[in-house]
Amino acid sequence: MVSVDVLVIGGGPAGMTAAAAAANAGLSVALVDERPDAGGQIYRGLESGPFRESSALGADYRKGAPIIERFRSASIATFFGAALWRIDTDQNGGRAAFSCSGLHMSISFRKLVAATGAMERPVPFAGWTLPGVMNLGAAQLLLKSSGLVPSGRVALLGNGPLLLLFAQQLTTAGVRIGAILDTAPPVNKVALGLKHVKAVLANRKKVLKGIGMLRAVRQSGIPIYKDVSDVMALGQDQLTELQFVSRDYPAKLELDLLLVHEGVIPNTHLSRALGCKHVWSDSQACFVPFTDSRGRSSNRNVFIIGDGASIRGADAAPASAEVAVSTILSDLDRANAKSRKVLACALHSLEKEEKFRPFLDALYPPRLAVTRIADETIICRCEEVPASALREAVRDGAIGPAQAKAFTRCGMGPCQGRMCALQVSQLLARETSASIGDVGSYNVRFPLKPITLADMAASAEPSVKDDSHAH
Repeated sequence: MVSVDVLVIGGGPAGMTAAAAAANAGLSVALVDERPDAGGQIYRGLESGPFRESSALGADYRKGAPIIERFRSASIATFFGAALWRIDTDQNGGRAAFSCSGLHMSISFRKLVAATGAMERPVPFAGWTLPGVMNLGAAQLLLKSSGLVPSGRVALLGNGPLLLLFAQQLTTAGVRIGAILDTAPPVNKVALGLKHVKAVLANRKKVLKGIGMLRAVRQSGIPIYKDVSDVMALGQDQLTELQFVSRDYPAKLELDLLLVHEGVIPNTHLSRALGCKHVWSDSQACFVPFTDSRGRSSNRNVFIIGDGASIRGADAAPASAEVAVSTILSDLDRANAKSRKVLACALHSLEKEEKFRPFLDALYPPRLAVTRIADETIICRCEEVPASALREAVRDGAIGPAQAKAFTRCGMGPCQGRMCALQVSQLLARETSASIGDVGSYNVRFPLKPITLADMAASAEPSVKDDSHAH
């Protein structure tokens, strides 16, 4: 079997940095990503999209250009547009199986770097399955990859930096936003800033950037509804109206499109399937993989970096990658003075970003996503399982996600629980009066993506030195 020293899963800022750093240090490296090109979600389309040579999406989007350039200039076997369906690990490393460009491939590795990034936090509420209700992040990806912008009566619901950024991007693109519905609970921003004063001062450029985005949104004249709760989307076959409460007063809007966002959470599907330990994070209100300060998971040959480990943002992602790769070099007896210097700088950068995160988590906590879900609201969209079915399962004896899945089929659909896992855990914890950490989440099993038996049988072993199938 042909093998590499390091296999990287994910081509976002963390994955690209890890792959380039490992390759430039003399290790053999392969990178696998399901997207068609490099950049991940945050830099989607920067290689081949409509804004690759434009500054219309802002300076932060352009930050990805040098990361991609460094990645593309390194000696790395790259497989974009791949469908990763299985990884097996042992004490010496492991083996990954995936399909790419119609070929079925297998690569063994000594170290695995999981850079799976983040996914948007699911936000179920009455009517969220109606056509016309979609995640804000999905709309942003359409803008980045195809230059598509929404039309008609549009509103943004939720909170967080991404919501403000996308509002600014849409306004720049000439889109008229009908309203922003801010779900963040009231908070004394001055008191919060004083509580985190050291982190705020150390990251004052980020704070000033956030203030600037908020000012730009206000100056654009978009109506902003504060302290929004009790949301209900209405319509027959399409969203037509949104009812909600703002500052204790009922309100409604006629809408064609509602873009929803209450932050992001780590994409842990792969790390769960690998059997890595996960823990509940109170500050981020989600499960995160357990890692040490160097990114090493409970499996010593598996490193988890970037937002796939904990939500720390795009600036922290490359630093976490450098830390992990420096540690891998030490594991493989390839460390030197240069790698130790890189490690020290990366640890310093990572510490700075990590200290700023609690301020953002306190400023933009999820609200609708952690509110008690009404019985009639769908939780599992794939199998159309409402909250009432899960509550009935609890009354019938289900005490954890696995039992609830068996009783209701919740989590058995094509997404394999990606979109409902967190909500199921929260509901079960509330209904059983147990801590969510004790309730846990779904057990994820391979294959990660639907695959035929013929594809499994045809899995081949490509040489990583042959770039004929690389993209």
